[in-house]
Amino acid sequence: MESKVVGFEGQGITYDTYHKLKNLLRGKRFFLAPDDIDKIRCSKDEDELKRIRKAIDLASVGFRTAIDCIMPGILERDIALAIEMAMKKMGAEDIPFDIIVASGIRAALPHGKASDKRIKKSEMVIVDLGATYQGYNSDETCTFVVGQPSREQKKIYQIVKDAHDYAIDAVRPGVKASYIDSVARDFIKAAEYGKYFGHGTGHGVGLAVHEWPNISPYNNAAIEEGMVFTIEPGIYIPDWGGVRIEDMVLVTRDGCKVLTKMSKEMAVL
Repeated sequence: MESKVVGFEGQGITYDTYHKLKNLLRGKRFFLAPDDIDKIRCSKDEDELKRIRKAIDLASVGFRTAIDCIMPGILERDIALAIEMAMKKMGAEDIPFDIIVASGIRAALPHGKASDKRIKKSEMVIVDLGATYQGYNSDETCTFVVGQPSREQKKIYQIVKDAHDYAIDAVRPGVKASYIDSVARDFIKAAEYGKYFGHGTGHGVGLAVHEWPNISPYNNAAIEEGMVFTIEPGIYIPDWGGVRIEDMVLVTRDGCKVLTKMSKEMAVL
């Protein structure tokens, strides 16, 4: 029997799209779907995981391209363009957000999308990218060093890496999202860099690149088996640069599995 009622997500469509749907589906009664739909979406089934894994594989193509491209003198935007072309050539439908390539002091910008800046020797380079495959997305960040890293670069990278690893170790069904955030945040605070970590530790990924659950100090909801989200602590120091390390994890019965593929050890290019 054909339904006469259509639910929609208020945050998911524009006013214009709503009216186009009303005209397309004349005679249907529209209603605003409850927020519970976010909780339904955040638990991924095997078919969804298969598509997410393919999107992650495509992102790995992007990172390998970045590694091949990053060198002194190249423009950030040329790296981003090469990444996008490589992923699409291998089957990515789209990119879910502007590729971030932020080098030197620009790495202090958490969302520093690629610019006309040229890469310089001894700089850190944050590369944050994702791919879309059959409607599902990936999101991953690596931070690279061009040339031998300084003592301070090694120190800050390791602080972020340890915060990232401890947060992943804390993921399991039943723990609060805010607790996972606190594990990373408290570690960075204890290292006296707390004021340089200004965003949440993670977010859900699926049909949208940012969806439920938010891994932040403000979300006291319990994590559940089947959820997929990022763990992405960072340190961003004005006039110095920054480090972010991001992986996607799948919550399992007794912990979690890291889905993303790239090594998060410091890579010297």
